[in-house]
Amino acid sequence: MTTVQLLEKREVWLRGVSLHNANLPALAGAVARTLSLPADKVFVTDVRPDLVVLDILTPRVELEDVTGKQAQLLAAIADVPGIAVADGASVHSEGILGVIGTPRAEVDGYLAGARKLERQIADYAAHRVAVVSTGSEVLAGEIEDTNFAAIREAMTAAGFEVEFGGVAGDSEREIAGLIARLSGEGFGVIVTTGGVGAEDKDHTVEALERLDPGLATAVLAQYRKGHGRHVKDAVRIAIARLGWSTVFALPGPTHEVKLALPVILDGLARNTGIGELVEAIAAPLRATLPHHH
Repeated sequence: MTTVQLLEKREVWLRGVSLHNANLPALAGAVARTLSLPADKVFVTDVRPDLVVLDILTPRVELEDVTGKQAQLLAAIADVPGIAVADGASVHSEGILGVIGTPRAEVDGYLAGARKLERQIADYAAHRVAVVSTGSEVLAGEIEDTNFAAIREAMTAAGFEVEFGGVAGDSEREIAGLIARLSGEGFGVIVTTGGVGAEDKDHTVEALERLDPGLATAVLAQYRKGHGRHVKDAVRIAIARLGWSTVFALPGPTHEVKLALPVILDGLARNTGIGELVEAIAAPLRATLPHHH
């Protein structure tokens, strides 16, 4: 399967479709089933004469599930009571979802080209690294960020191209948005530093969970929730997958980042699974933290 990211272009327009006391969730459900999308990620956002607009909330789709599906999609919604589909009706999108309207005779060729392009992009992205710093204190310039230099030195020596990806404040949405943008820009490795602790200002792992609910995490230290500044019961690091990008969420202290880097480089070279790799990274880091409480 060929996974692509939708970025911000997620609207789909159904032209030549009119409604007469139709059930909008039923319409959205028919679209979701046809495109193999989660039912809770497709919504009707606008209805006008001969036009229905839907919003697709999932960040990624499989090209094989959506390419050339115009006829099936229109047939599916025509079966919903209260919906009339005119001759010549069509499906449009300004983004990737425009492939829904690809003529059936062109689907196989389009998918073959897309798979080839995906392999080329993945090969190119695999050696590009973006480093993201998190935390309001870094954003405000209150402390010096020394992590980028450490990561650039180690990963450049290993043959990677390393760029500074920016600073995100203490916000799940802000961190997730920056990581998603960098992934869309073709960075195969994204390293975040900071925000993995147990305090109310630590949101990096939660931000990654928004992007990849199946991410792998490892506990570095455990605390009693509600004790002192701890609003969570553990300090965790994480590795997430986002399209062709692998995202590493590391602690903020530079000495801990330096401990993690050799393990990350070895894991990338060996193509180690993220569950095994996150535990390998955690092992040297646990020794730097206070004993578990």
